[in-house]
Amino acid sequence: MMDSTLLPNIVAFLKTIEPFAPLPNEVLDKIAANTEIQFLGKGDSLSASSTRKQNLFIIRSGVIEQRLPDGSLRAQLGEKDIFGFSFEHDNYQANALENCLIYRFDYASLLHNVTDYPKVTEQLALSANQRLQSTVDVQWSEREKGLFFKPIKEVMSTHIVQASPSMTIQDVARLMRYETGSSCAVILDDSNANNTLIGMVTDKDMTKRVVADAVDITLPITQIMTEQPWTIGNDDLVLSAVSLMMKHNIQNVPVIDANKQVVGLITPQLLVQKHSVQAVFLIEKIGCCQSLEELAKLAIERQAIFEAMAEANLPPQLIGQVLTMIYDAFTHRLIHLAEKALGPTPCCYVWLAAGSHARGEIHLNSDQDNALVLDDNATDSDRAYFNHFAMYVCKGLAECGYTLCTGRFMAATPKWCQPLNVWMQYYRKWANNPEYDMLLSLTVFLEIRPLAGDETLFQTLDKQRISQVKGNVRLMSALVRNALKTRPPLGIFNNLVLEKEGKNGRRLDIKKAAIGHLVDLARIYALHDGGEMLSTEARLRFALDKQSINDSSYQDLIGTYQYVMQLRYSHHLRCLRSGKPLSNALNPDHFGSFSRQHLKDAFRIVSGFQDAIKMKFGA
Repeated sequence: MMDSTLLPNIVAFLKTIEPFAPLPNEVLDKIAANTEIQFLGKGDSLSASSTRKQNLFIIRSGVIEQRLPDGSLRAQLGEKDIFGFSFEHDNYQANALENCLIYRFDYASLLHNVTDYPKVTEQLALSANQRLQSTVDVQWSEREKGLFFKPIKEVMSTHIVQASPSMTIQDVARLMRYETGSSCAVILDDSNANNTLIGMVTDKDMTKRVVADAVDITLPITQIMTEQPWTIGNDDLVLSAVSLMMKHNIQNVPVIDANKQVVGLITPQLLVQKHSVQAVFLIEKIGCCQSLEELAKLAIERQAIFEAMAEANLPPQLIGQVLTMIYDAFTHRLIHLAEKALGPTPCCYVWLAAGSHARGEIHLNSDQDNALVLDDNATDSDRAYFNHFAMYVCKGLAECGYTLCTGRFMAATPKWCQPLNVWMQYYRKWANNPEYDMLLSLTVFLEIRPLAGDETLFQTLDKQRISQVKGNVRLMSALVRNALKTRPPLGIFNNLVLEKEGKNGRRLDIKKAAIGHLVDLARIYALHDGGEMLSTEARLRFALDKQSINDSSYQDLIGTYQYVMQLRYSHHLRCLRSGKPLSNALNPDHFGSFSRQHLKDAFRIVSGFQDAIKMKFGA
């Protein structure tokens, strides 16, 4: 039985540890009363076989090193660290590197005492993924959700003209003007009961396709309609509609229900009118800027939108998507301004986003990764034009807050502003000779996405990229070796692996420690199975679908990825509030005991999958 004189000391200690801190004193008293105090001298060991049943341990003082049966390091733990969650499963041994005072808790009894506190039980779950997910799955209020995260049916307009293919151009124009005052009409096939959407016409179509070309207004509306227009589901998020508008440069999107029936319309103007302080409004404002100076002034609004999303703890994937759409909008407008300043482009081209921008995983401190692909008929004069063109856009992006790439992977670098045939040779050379410099270039341009210009150039290049990568055993081995060059810092927070950062003391680079590894792992799994998707989360889902990983592994990887991305966004928010430069360097002083536990869980998961790909691909 616990000596009652020790209870206040144990309770006071538990109050300093994250999962226990919010518990009332009466619950902490029960936990303390069932605590066993254990002393380990330097060199003593603790293993699953030496414990009678499932236990959790908290280090009161001292340092513990965990070793797996093969002798490899699992983790190093210090004061306030908790372990024992997977003692028996991982079959590791805990060795005292110095004298240690440890509190031991019977796991079943501990859970019983906190059963009325679900957030605490989630953080004490045996599964590392469940513990990580408990920090990511945050509920937010309607006010915090904002426009982007509402279902389209909540903001769409139901004022939309429905016309039949037999109606004349004039009939539809009259309906649009007098009956609904709508800027858009959908054309429905009335030959069957389903009233299938077959086309759409807008007021701009009436001007450009009818008035400008003096088309006979008694002709059927089918003569001028846009066939098979892009649509969006009424249960989809507004985020998806804005993405569709940006990708295809369209202004009117019919909204359909589960039965494929048109139920409304969504437009940028509608969104701006209803919700004036949201990212979609910024995108609209970006599209109206007439100078670089106007664009640069909007960078502060991008920051404000990020802060609002980060403060609301929105899912990292959504934050990345929103920031990516804003990045796309700045790029599109700068390309337009470049053409305005330099004159029309002299030949076909395509502007590519690469790296994290192509993956849709942008953060507030993202730099530029982009390129230009020119038509093979481009002359020396054409190339000179595009060198100036690229310089204008890249410098403009820098003024809008997107820093120049330190590795010079930008269209403004002549090497990355080349005709299609040169780019085709690049991919062939990179894939066949995946040495360090070649591999570095390839990993940047393994993810590419067209932002402006002739998409047929992109499609031709993308086919080359896929053909060179698919089934390339040598390349796969090189990617795996590259992914294994560094390991997550399993000794975190004992001053063993933190990097020295000038006068700021030791810091943890979350990109080097975890995010980069997870991006590499997802890329390898996707490329091995022929996946052409770009985002890390989509690649992990693809690996699950292809059974390259099982559901448990998928949950571990996706949960870890979301957790470390959330850490980065939270760190950036902290930097903004304190007036410090944005970086990936996290200050360990900002982590409590359980945050350290989460990080160690994350690093162990990443390290385990590094071992798995080494075995799977034999690198």
